[in-house]
Amino acid sequence: MRRVLVRGASVYLLFAVIGRFVEAMGAVRCGCAPSCWCHQPVLSTFRWVFPVGHQPGAGCS
Repeated sequence: MRRVLVRGASVYLLFAVIGRFVEAMGAVRCGCAPSCWCHQPVLSTFRWVFPVGHQPGAGCS
């Protein structure tokens, strides 16, 4: 069970890092307000894999 959780967390973090890399390349851009949680230094890594309260292009709720 622990192995499944570790692999799941690893895949989640991999997608987060890939999303951050794609954003740095300029392929995607977040249209949220500057005060959105997704613009915080560490949290911005999870912008594309944790959509709760975050709606790219439509502002944040």
